[in-house]
Amino acid sequence: MSRLLYAAALSSSILLSAAHAQSPFTLAPLGEDILQKALDWQAAPNPKPPTEFRAGHVTPRKLSKDALQAKPGGFEVTLPSGAPVTTPTVYDGKVFSSGGFHSKEFYAVDAKTGQLVWGLDLDDDGPSSAACHAGRCAFNTESCTLFVVNANTGKQVWSLWLGDPLTSAPAIADGRVYTSYPAGGHPSASHVLAAFDLQTGKILWQRWIDSDVQSAPVVAEAKVHASTFGGSVYQLDPKTGEFLSARQSRATSAPTIAGGDIHYSARADNANGRAHEALATRKGQAERKLQEKEAKYLDEEIQQKAAYAEQAKSLDAMNGFGGGAPVSANATAAQGNIGKGSVSSMQSHQGSRVLSFEEDLVAAMGDEIVSTDNKTGKTRWKRKIDGDMAKLGGALVTAPAAAGDAIFVGTTAGEVWRLDPKSGEVAQRWTVGGAVRSQPVIEGGWIYVGTENGRLFGIDTKNPEFTGWATWGGDAARTGVYQAKK
Repeated sequence: MSRLLYAAALSSSILLSAAHAQSPFTLAPLGEDILQKALDWQAAPNPKPPTEFRAGHVTPRKLSKDALQAKPGGFEVTLPSGAPVTTPTVYDGKVFSSGGFHSKEFYAVDAKTGQLVWGLDLDDDGPSSAACHAGRCAFNTESCTLFVVNANTGKQVWSLWLGDPLTSAPAIADGRVYTSYPAGGHPSASHVLAAFDLQTGKILWQRWIDSDVQSAPVVAEAKVHASTFGGSVYQLDPKTGEFLSARQSRATSAPTIAGGDIHYSARADNANGRAHEALATRKGQAERKLQEKEAKYLDEEIQQKAAYAEQAKSLDAMNGFGGGAPVSANATAAQGNIGKGSVSSMQSHQGSRVLSFEEDLVAAMGDEIVSTDNKTGKTRWKRKIDGDMAKLGGALVTAPAAAGDAIFVGTTAGEVWRLDPKSGEVAQRWTVGGAVRSQPVIEGGWIYVGTENGRLFGIDTKNPEFTGWATWGGDAARTGVYQAKK
């Protein structure tokens, strides 16, 4: 992001914070309108995105016999890499999981027993969270391929080496796979957002964007939505790729769309120069920002000194980035916005992503979980998380997931919590064998979660009502919306 653009966004956030103190919704600029810029990026004499991609390759693999351990009320799979495992995906009775950031492995295990169904050796490392639909599972690898495989057998359906590195996961909706990737040669845009046919891999459309997508594209209410590491928020037509909206909003998470409203977390730095974050909602032509707080977890200076940054450097070096993220990653955009700029920390970023739960908006903001009444903008409850954010780095708690009448989060202290959505009280907690930085998923009464030390856990809650959050973002379209049963 340019210094001029940063200053404009900063000034806007200062002015808006005062206005929003008086009213939950205020007619105000919704960040800088960059729609015309986005349209100009697509036009001549700018180059068109590349359309020729080589295929990736997969081969079957096994897990060692001692990888699986039955636990009271569940199972644990120890993956050979010992590397961070991102959010798994549950689909058709199986759990699909990365083998860890610096692995070239991807696995499907039985959702009730943890027994291996199939495993793959990939020709690229760093598998992302998967999106599964219509018998197919799609996932990216950090380096540098979009794979689509048969969910039952693991057989490759198609794959495309898109660009190095890939720091987001794909989404699936209406027979299309949506993902982003770096592409050189453009003077103003570093990445491409594209749609591919789920069954064939045919390119349906491609559009230049300013930087990589945070977490994953989101398909909701007949639009493709995406927040970039540079803070832009885009809306596109899912069939044609036509830009419907583009604003520089300093977004720090993927958007959540519910009832026509767009919810996301955003930088809200004030005059003291410290990093602040707020929860933003666009409602037609009005905007609201609430829950503003100091955000050490977004402060680049603080994050660079934290243990998480050192771990990220080590993980990057294992994947061939000993000198730091390559220029193609456009990591400077991420550093200035979310305070992190390594390949591994960009890929693992899930941010203060908002959960739309009935009438409430719930978000984990660094060291606390906050619940807001969406109608009034008033705080329902807050729950603090113990820990030293500045020393540890990143957030202390994952983005929330919802299932049944409960909310679930993971913590860097190595626990998964079930929260009462009305009070925020911890109703139940489970200890797992390592720090949790990726959202847990809940399906069929089971919790599934990956840890930072290379383990995949399945936990039987004994309550079949806890279901409906099968992957990062809730579903294959990554919508982030859950309606609890009455």
